Amino acid sequence: MTRRMFEHLALLLFPLVYAGGLLSAAWKFLQPIERRPVQEKFPLEEDRAYFDDGDAPPVEIDFNGAKVFVLKVGEKMRAFDSQCTHLACNVEWEHGKRLFICPCHNGSFKETGEVDRKPPMDPLKEYLVTVDESTGTVVVQNKIINRT
Repeated sequence: MTRRMFEHLALLLFPLVYAGGLLSAAWKFLQPIERRPVQEKFPLEEDRAYFDDGDAPPVEIDFNGAKVFVLKVGEKMRAFDSQCTHLACNVEWEHGKRLFICPCHNGSFKETGEVDRKPPMDPLKEYLVTVDESTGTVVVQNKIINRT
Protein backbone atom coordinates (compact mmCIF):
# COMPACT_ATOMS: atom_id res chain seq x y z
CA MET A 1 0.00 0.00 0.00
CA THR A 2 1.40 3.35 -0.99
CA ARG A 3 1.30 6.43 1.13
CA ARG A 4 -1.23 8.04 -1.21
CA MET A 5 -3.59 5.05 -0.95
CA PHE A 6 -3.29 5.13 2.84
CA GLU A 7 -4.18 8.84 2.90
CA HIS A 8 -7.23 8.26 0.68
CA LEU A 9 -8.34 5.35 2.85
CA ALA A 10 -7.86 7.40 6.04
CA LEU A 11 -9.80 10.33 4.56
CA LEU A 12 -12.67 7.98 3.71
CA LEU A 13 -12.70 6.14 7.05
CA PHE A 14 -12.37 9.14 9.37
CA PRO A 15 -15.81 10.60 8.53
CA LEU A 16 -17.39 7.15 8.86
CA VAL A 17 -15.93 6.63 12.34
CA TYR A 18 -16.95 10.16 13.33
CA ALA A 19 -20.50 9.62 12.03
CA GLY A 20 -20.66 6.31 13.91
CA GLY A 21 -19.81 8.08 17.16
CA LEU A 22 -22.48 10.71 16.54
CA LEU A 23 -25.09 8.09 15.69
CA SER A 24 -24.21 6.12 18.81
CA ALA A 25 -24.64 9.21 21.00
CA ALA A 26 -27.93 10.07 19.27
CA TRP A 27 -29.20 6.51 19.78
CA LYS A 28 -28.42 6.61 23.51
CA PHE A 29 -30.12 10.02 23.80
CA LEU A 30 -33.30 8.70 22.18
CA GLN A 31 -33.56 5.65 24.44
CA PRO A 32 -35.95 5.89 27.40
CA ILE A 33 -34.39 6.79 30.74
CA GLU A 34 -33.76 3.81 32.95
CA ARG A 35 -35.53 4.59 36.18
CA ARG A 36 -34.66 2.92 39.43
CA PRO A 37 -37.58 2.09 41.69
CA VAL A 38 -38.04 4.61 44.48
CA GLN A 39 -37.10 3.18 47.84
CA GLU A 40 -39.71 4.04 50.47
CA LYS A 41 -37.72 2.84 53.49
CA PHE A 42 -34.01 2.43 54.16
CA PRO A 43 -33.09 0.35 57.24
CA LEU A 44 -29.61 1.18 58.55
CA GLU A 45 -26.99 -1.45 59.28
CA GLU A 46 -26.22 0.44 62.49
CA ASP A 47 -28.86 -0.04 65.16
CA ARG A 48 -30.05 2.33 67.87
CA ALA A 49 -27.20 1.25 70.20
CA TYR A 50 -24.62 2.77 67.81
CA PHE A 51 -26.23 6.19 68.21
CA ASP A 52 -26.75 5.90 71.99
CA ASP A 53 -23.05 6.64 72.50
CA GLY A 54 -23.90 10.34 72.20
CA ASP A 55 -20.64 11.15 70.44
CA ALA A 56 -21.14 8.85 67.44
CA PRO A 57 -20.58 10.52 64.07
CA PRO A 58 -23.50 10.57 61.62
CA VAL A 59 -24.00 7.61 59.33
CA GLU A 60 -23.94 8.50 55.62
CA ILE A 61 -26.31 6.58 53.36
CA ASP A 62 -27.23 6.72 49.67
CA PHE A 63 -31.01 7.05 49.74
CA ASN A 64 -32.70 7.20 46.32
CA GLY A 65 -29.62 8.81 44.80
CA ALA A 66 -29.21 11.40 47.56
CA LYS A 67 -26.51 11.39 50.20
CA VAL A 68 -28.23 11.49 53.59
CA PHE A 69 -26.75 11.95 57.07
CA VAL A 70 -28.41 10.08 59.95
CA LEU A 71 -27.58 11.18 63.50
CA LYS A 72 -28.97 11.42 66.99
CA VAL A 73 -29.74 14.93 68.24
CA GLY A 74 -30.66 14.89 71.90
CA GLU A 75 -33.01 11.93 72.23
CA LYS A 76 -34.31 12.15 68.66
CA MET A 77 -33.04 10.36 65.53
CA ARG A 78 -32.79 12.70 62.54
CA ALA A 79 -31.83 12.39 58.86
CA PHE A 80 -30.76 15.30 56.65
CA ASP A 81 -30.15 15.59 52.92
CA SER A 82 -26.54 16.58 52.24
CA GLN A 83 -27.43 19.27 49.68
CA CYS A 84 -26.90 22.82 50.86
CA THR A 85 -30.02 24.93 50.35
CA HIS A 86 -27.95 27.77 48.90
CA LEU A 87 -26.35 26.31 45.75
CA ALA A 88 -26.88 22.56 46.22
CA CYS A 89 -23.25 21.79 47.10
CA ASN A 90 -22.80 18.73 49.32
CA VAL A 91 -22.26 19.64 52.96
CA GLU A 92 -19.79 17.74 55.13
CA TRP A 93 -20.06 16.93 58.82
CA GLU A 94 -17.50 18.53 61.13
CA HIS A 95 -17.64 16.37 64.24
CA GLY A 96 -15.65 18.64 66.57
CA LYS A 97 -18.01 21.57 65.98
CA ARG A 98 -21.10 19.38 65.45
CA LEU A 99 -21.93 21.37 62.31
CA PHE A 100 -22.67 20.63 58.67
CA ILE A 101 -20.24 22.79 56.67
CA CYS A 102 -20.83 23.80 53.04
CA PRO A 103 -17.48 24.09 51.24
CA CYS A 104 -18.82 26.33 48.45
CA HIS A 105 -19.43 29.54 50.41
CA ASN A 106 -18.50 28.52 53.95
CA GLY A 107 -22.09 28.39 55.12
CA SER A 108 -22.97 26.05 57.96
CA PHE A 109 -25.94 24.27 59.51
CA LYS A 110 -26.46 23.20 63.12
CA GLU A 111 -26.88 19.51 63.94
CA THR A 112 -30.63 20.22 63.92
CA GLY A 113 -30.43 21.22 60.24
CA GLU A 114 -31.10 24.91 60.97
CA VAL A 115 -28.90 27.58 59.37
CA ASP A 116 -25.94 28.50 61.56
CA ARG A 117 -23.99 30.79 59.23
CA LYS A 118 -25.26 32.31 55.98
CA PRO A 119 -25.43 32.45 52.87
CA PRO A 120 -27.95 29.54 53.08
CA MET A 121 -31.39 30.90 53.95
CA ASP A 122 -33.33 27.66 54.46
CA PRO A 123 -32.65 24.65 56.72
CA LEU A 124 -31.46 21.31 55.35
CA LYS A 125 -34.16 19.01 53.98
CA GLU A 126 -35.08 16.49 56.70
CA TYR A 127 -36.39 12.93 56.28
CA LEU A 128 -38.62 11.11 58.73
CA VAL A 129 -36.76 8.55 60.86
CA THR A 130 -38.42 5.74 62.80
CA VAL A 131 -36.92 3.29 65.28
CA ASP A 132 -38.28 -0.19 65.87
CA GLU A 133 -38.03 -0.32 69.66
CA SER A 134 -38.12 -4.14 69.79
CA THR A 135 -35.15 -4.66 67.44
CA GLY A 136 -33.44 -1.27 67.64
CA THR A 137 -33.50 -0.96 63.84
CA VAL A 138 -33.26 2.62 62.58
CA VAL A 139 -35.25 3.25 59.38
CA VAL A 140 -35.16 6.35 57.18
CA GLN A 141 -38.52 6.97 55.47
CA ASN A 142 -38.93 8.59 52.05
CA LYS A 143 -41.01 11.36 53.59
CA ILE A 144 -39.81 14.95 53.91
CA ILE A 145 -40.57 16.69 57.20
CA ASN A 146 -42.01 20.15 56.64
CA ARG A 147 -40.37 22.52 59.14
CA THR A 148 -41.84 25.85 58.03
